[in-house]
Amino acid sequence: MAPKTYDDPYRHTCLVPYVDANTAPPQIAKMIKVHDFRRNIFLTLAHSQGLFPNVMGVIGGCFRGETRTVPLLDWQLIVLRVATKVGAKYMYDVNLPVCEIYEMPQDKIDAIGCSPESVLKGEGPWTERDRLILRVVDEQLATMTNKEETIEEALKVLSNEEMVEVLIIIGAYCMLARIIRGLKVDDDQPIRPPGLTEALKASVTPDQPK
Repeated sequence: MAPKTYDDPYRHTCLVPYVDANTAPPQIAKMIKVHDFRRNIFLTLAHSQGLFPNVMGVIGGCFRGETRTVPLLDWQLIVLRVATKVGAKYMYDVNLPVCEIYEMPQDKIDAIGCSPESVLKGEGPWTERDRLILRVVDEQLATMTNKEETIEEALKVLSNEEMVEVLIIIGAYCMLARIIRGLKVDDDQPIRPPGLTEALKASVTPDQPK
């Protein structure tokens, strides 16, 4: 079967057209244009005009140090682990620059695809906190739940607020991964546009004392 062609130079694989920010309602257009560069995932989510603002509220909350409870690199550890384990390349690619800007150690980035068994065995570059977060992520991805003992151990290093937020982040980014993979959202071109570092430093803010 010949590949489909679309009257959109940015669309090669996506199964739904991208929303045009120039014709979208003003509130939706503003959210689509949150950056000066194109992000196909926003142009896909924008089809759901009622839910898109709420989804962006959750994701945007993760960006802001004054809003999220878990540290920035914990959030990104969860996102890269989910993206890697479920095969959401797009999600990995757009989050990797955040990890680099905020100096996630390269050995952790390189090891993000390690097996759940290696995490349990104590292998790899992970701190105790990293390891417990990864266990929570891996169990959720495998079974949609967690062993009681895993949560009990995690709560020795995470506050109640952080524990709940970890699960919210897992759920939110699994939802994005389902959309990215299910609708075959195209990779952004380019994935690292000019001005990306400055834009991410402005929109993704460092941890703040709670």
